[in-house]
Amino acid sequence: QHRQSGREPMVAGATACWSHKTLKEIAQVYRDMPKGSTSGERGRCEDRAHATEEVTTSLCLKKHLDVDAYPARDDELREFVTIAKIKEVLTWNRTEQGEWWFWKGKPEGAGEMEECCAVRPIGLHKYKMTNEILEMENQFFGERDNSDYKKLNARTKRYVDKVRKAMGIDE
Repeated sequence: QHRQSGREPMVAGATACWSHKTLKEIAQVYRDMPKGSTSGERGRCEDRAHATEEVTTSLCLKKHLDVDAYPARDDELREFVTIAKIKEVLTWNRTEQGEWWFWKGKPEGAGEMEECCAVRPIGLHKYKMTNEILEMENQFFGERDNSDYKKLNARTKRYVDKVRKAMGIDE
């Protein structure tokens, strides 16, 4: 949805969910794809210099398997997958910040700020360090009011509380 008009939709690198059949078939496409091009993005399914995972994956899925990417949103238009750390995404406001690339292609009424993200998230992006992942696990699934939870700002605590409630963590 963040791609230019007429281009294949982007598959977010944070989380890609494929059926067993799709995974098996795309693996063969990747094995057989042309390799070594040194030019930039050309709208082709190829392994090349400066390739982006999202563009290449989208092009290959569409061209070879006729599979389209589609938005992962709940019934309230909240995202199941974030593209930045949750504390940042919870501050993104379409009205105040304007129509920057993140909002391009999103429907009117798409969740923003504290209503940006589904309460049963599938993928939270930009957490790469082991300590960040362990802290996040403790915040969402650890004992209530643990030391990692206490590090969160008020806005992020409210989101974490919604997730914990939806998942029955504190019951």
